[in-house]
Amino acid sequence: MYKNILVAIDDSETSRCALKEALHIARTSKAKLYITHVADETILNMHSHALTNVVNMEAAASNLLQAGRKLIDSAVENAEGVDAEALLLEARNRRVSETLADKAKELNVDLIVVGRHGQRGLATLILGSVAEQLAKIAEASVLLVRKH
Repeated sequence: MYKNILVAIDDSETSRCALKEALHIARTSKAKLYITHVADETILNMHSHALTNVVNMEAAASNLLQAGRKLIDSAVENAEGVDAEALLLEARNRRVSETLADKAKELNVDLIVVGRHGQRGLATLILGSVAEQLAKIAEASVLLVRKH
C-alpha cells in the first residue's frame, strides 16, 4: 500500500490520464498525493538569442510559472476525497526527470505517476523522454500511464 504518491502533470491529455490514475490510487490507498508540475525554462534558454528581440524573457519565464501554478491548483481543487498538495517546481537548468526524482526522494515518495506520451523522434532517441529518464533514475516505483 502506498503512503506518498507524486504525480507529475503538464497540460496534455496523457497527463490528465496520469492524474486520474494517481487520484484513484491515492483514494484506495488513503495516501498523500503531491500534484506536481515542473516549469522548464530550457526552451527559453536554448533559444534566448533568437527570442530576445521578440519576447521579454523574464515575462515569458513568469508566464510559465503562472500557467504551471494554475494547472496544479486546478488539479488539487478537483482532488475530492484525497489529501492532495500542489507543488510547483522549477527545473533551473536541470532535466525535468532529475528535478522530479530529487523531489520524490525528499518527500519520501513511494510511487511516482507520470504520463507517457509515446512520442518518437530524434530528441527522444538521443535524450529519452522525461518518463523514461524518470523510470531509470528514481528511487521510487514509477507508473507510466498512456492515454486511454
